[in-house]
Amino acid sequence: MSESVRQMLVRGVAAARTGQARDKEEARFYLEWVLRSEDAESDQKTTAWLWLSEVEDDPKKKRDCLENVLAFDPANGPARRGLALLDGRLKAEDVIDPNQPIAPVTPNVAPSPAGVRRYACPKCGGRMSYDATKRSLTCEYCGNHLFEYQAIQQGALISEQDFSATLPTAKAYRWELPTARVLKCEACGATFALPPLQVSGACPFCGSNHVVTATTGELIQPEAVLPFQFNAEAALKFIRTWIEHQKHRPDDLDKRAAIAKPRGVYLPVWTFDLGGTMNWRALIGEQHGKQTVWVPRNEVYLVYHDDLLVPATHSVSQDLLNEVMDYDTKALVPYSTDLLADYAAEIYQIPLADASLVARQRALKIGQAHVQNATLAGENYKDFFMNTSGMIIESYKLVLLPLWITAYRYKQESFAVAVNGQSGMVAGQVPRSGLQKALAGLLGDN
Repeated sequence: MSESVRQMLVRGVAAARTGQARDKEEARFYLEWVLRSEDAESDQKTTAWLWLSEVEDDPKKKRDCLENVLAFDPANGPARRGLALLDGRLKAEDVIDPNQPIAPVTPNVAPSPAGVRRYACPKCGGRMSYDATKRSLTCEYCGNHLFEYQAIQQGALISEQDFSATLPTAKAYRWELPTARVLKCEACGATFALPPLQVSGACPFCGSNHVVTATTGELIQPEAVLPFQFNAEAALKFIRTWIEHQKHRPDDLDKRAAIAKPRGVYLPVWTFDLGGTMNWRALIGEQHGKQTVWVPRNEVYLVYHDDLLVPATHSVSQDLLNEVMDYDTKALVPYSTDLLADYAAEIYQIPLADASLVARQRALKIGQAHVQNATLAGENYKDFFMNTSGMIIESYKLVLLPLWITAYRYKQESFAVAVNGQSGMVAGQVPRSGLQKALAGLLGDN
């Protein structure tokens, strides 16, 4: 690294940092000197272009500076945020200080009647619920179909949200305080409470379904829903079949397991689209006779993930979710409260900013596994390292995914079970003795 280039860059950045008009020309002089220098390295030029964008007043020149930053470093967050501001995708007044804590949202404990919808049959007043097989709101008493959910038939597109334009705002860091909502049933006049973090449920007195439709601009709203593909009875059959096929379990488990009726829940889940690159390095052992010579190897791994799923809930154990979170997101349909009738729907507990870190970590693990199990398969290597600085989260969305949850009792103990509401995949706890646990763990049986 040229010492003169480093000194010019330090002076240019220092002048740009002041934000004073009188220092702009000084900053421009030093930063442009760095850019003209043949000795300047790519990271130095990236820094120079970024700070030059800070002292440029002309939007076109500012854009040119930021695009030059991304030419050197496509994952550069400040440059991507700067372009979002120039494009109007992000407003300057919405940008927050990430070092300042963001207060959670306190919901309206008693939503107004205008913000709550009750689903009742217009013919007989019976309970209406969404029937996934018929794609309509159906009366459980007279069978009347209120209407079909048109977006499913029309193949409406699901909008992806700009991650760079949302991350600098308070919405990316907010979540809702667990607070029960108190509703008044229009059918029977009773007052009842929805569980905390839940926006849909049935009146415990008359059974009519209610969904809170009022939203707050402080939280990110769902973009899509993946409707339930089968009912509670089918979910129960999936669970019984799963119990029967478990290995290393009590012989009488399939006969003595008392399974409670599954409850359908729409879980909030973030989806992320990721791209970019990850650089990796390792020392490869080459045999020269009896001597092992360690040769450095550096390569680039291309990142591509479409709808990488990150659950935004704490209500279901992560162990269960890890086993059932295999959803085909191509089946998503645009969000509608009609789809929530007869199911519990949760509000997210994990904010976007936190979930994005989980997404990056998962993408890193996937990349590490691919390189180690494919590219380096059969190689003798050590000191493997992968760098995520080139990874980019392009877009995101909040979706609601279907899950049946329940528990079964066996010899006075309770064991949790979850069923993927799209595929029927089951995951759950199994009562096993010490030896059975050892065998299951050794053989990889759940």
